[in-house]
Amino acid sequence: MSRAFAWRGSGLRGENLAFNKEFFEDEDFDTEDLIVDGQFIIRAEKKEEFPYHSETDLEILQRAWLNEHFSPELLPYETAFERLGHTVEEQAAKAESMALSKDTCPIGMILFNDNERIKYVMNRYLRTRLFKIEKYAPSILENLELKTRLSPSELEFAKRYNDLIKRYENSSFLQMLPQNSLEVLKSIDDGIETSFVVNEQVNLEKVIFCRVKEDIGTYSFPSSAEEAENLEKDDAYLIKYSDIKPLLDKGFVELI
Repeated sequence: MSRAFAWRGSGLRGENLAFNKEFFEDEDFDTEDLIVDGQFIIRAEKKEEFPYHSETDLEILQRAWLNEHFSPELLPYETAFERLGHTVEEQAAKAESMALSKDTCPIGMILFNDNERIKYVMNRYLRTRLFKIEKYAPSILENLELKTRLSPSELEFAKRYNDLIKRYENSSFLQMLPQNSLEVLKSIDDGIETSFVVNEQVNLEKVIFCRVKEDIGTYSFPSSAEEAENLEKDDAYLIKYSDIKPLLDKGFVELI
């Protein structure tokens, strides 16, 4: 059994709600309009409602960020990033307009602060992915399946970064080598353009922590197929990444 550690428990699920209903218990606020099913709903004078923020997309991106951070490989691009980008733009405009009014200024400040929280998660997610793209750029560009995991802008970044490294090699020392030496190197590399960039490969055998998101039932880990395990919600495992990769791809587990 490749599993080195397992923990089973109910776990704690905290609700990240900065302002509760009591906070708004003031005659100037309609609390029934502001709080609906645990989410803020702000209504204008004509009772046209819009969401305080897209909690679902934010939770999706937070989980994608943590999975990306703890995963040894580059994971598929999460499209919630684009949707949250539009949410930030819309809320920024609404917060700016509300700040001009004495009555709606507090709500505008809440929207502004929430935008900063969303932008922080977006920033960390993007930085985590760019780090991996820079580290594995040659491997990613040579693998069609890995290239499909990138967004169009990330793919463009990977190509530009890889070209930049090659140009740096050529300008710093490759152009100083004799032509016959370069031909020998190309012949050794089966005619591929000479490059001294380290083509790093992902270590899928890295040991990681994961938590089961829902009851799965009996499951056999690939590295120990002879021993099945009953996976239940909130079980935690210290295990090889390759063993839980199929479950992570299907969204049955999350990395912690």
